[in-house]
Amino acid sequence: MPEPRLPAVVLALATALVLTTPPAAAAPADTAFAVAELPGLPGYPTHRAIALNDLGQVVGATYGNGAPHAVLWSPGGAATDLGTGVPTAINRRGQVLGLVPVSGAGPYVQEPKIWFEGRVTDLTPAGAGWVIAQAINSHGVVPMTYSPSPAGYHQDRASVWRDGRHVPLPLPGAHLWLDAVNDAGVVVGSRTPMSGEPYAFRCPTTASCAPLAAAPGTGGYAVEAVNEAGVVVGNRYPLALRWEGDAVTVLADEGGVADGPQAINERGDVVGWSAVGGVRRAVVWPGGGKPVVLGVPGPAEAVAVNERGDVVGWTSAEDPDAPRAFLWRDGRVTYLGSLGGAHSLPVAINDRGVVVGESTTADGVLKAVRWTPVPTTPIH
Repeated sequence: MPEPRLPAVVLALATALVLTTPPAAAAPADTAFAVAELPGLPGYPTHRAIALNDLGQVVGATYGNGAPHAVLWSPGGAATDLGTGVPTAINRRGQVLGLVPVSGAGPYVQEPKIWFEGRVTDLTPAGAGWVIAQAINSHGVVPMTYSPSPAGYHQDRASVWRDGRHVPLPLPGAHLWLDAVNDAGVVVGSRTPMSGEPYAFRCPTTASCAPLAAAPGTGGYAVEAVNEAGVVVGNRYPLALRWEGDAVTVLADEGGVADGPQAINERGDVVGWSAVGGVRRAVVWPGGGKPVVLGVPGPAEAVAVNERGDVVGWTSAEDPDAPRAFLWRDGRVTYLGSLGGAHSLPVAINDRGVVVGESTTADGVLKAVRWTPVPTTPIH
């Protein structure tokens, strides 16, 4: 196979490898956190949180008694059983996107649905077998890829659900992934063709899609998120990448951008991990600034950032089998605590500073958990 040719714009590649570390490793933050289990459903001992919004609504799934069920938790903690399925996202309005297996249709056949205010909307494209839909914007726009094959051997069509109908995207061939969408309707994703070079792409409208600048690395691209400015972040092993306009920047030559929509915020802060001295360390790449290694021991990763710049992540320095959740704010680290077990793992943080994720109890059962900030009053 010939060596891949990089476009001229990649001469703008800037490799951000000089990392700075905050002075003190774990100074106490000005905020403590109350830890609370989010209740499960009868007969489902295990449950986990997947996402939350700024209203304080949390979505997740329960496991243990047949097919998993999607759950919506209110800001007060009450659980609503949405039915069979696993949620993939929740938007600012409280619309929950999820995938529901089709009974008796084969192990890979699933239907995308939106749950909202007691109504369920089926988004399944006509003739679809296997469908992947994992992102929804504030207007209810959902990009998806699907295959007409019920066996789900590959995905070879792409569309966007908008205003109650499907709009096809002009993307050729199979092995497509539509990974994220912003509120302006910009869709981003990647393709790994059977022959030729993999590429990441951006679709500013449903009528136009264009490849993003190529980057070195091996294998396919994994696009993770796009913000409202159209800045895209993702990975191509072993590189962490950021695309802005027509240029691509290598954030780390051995590292990774976090998985999910909170990998980047609107001011351009990006979170993930980078290898430092051979150890995986949690990192934030500030928009326009030098990358910062967060003050937790490795192995560690940052998994989400809110608009304030608060970062949540985990470290497994004490026990490789038991991650420990932390919050990083303005150079200070707070460990978030658990439900009594050794395992605590955050997945998202909203702009009010509420964090959700999972934790084990003292007897080792995995539960969805919410960490709520409790401001502390200095003593004078």
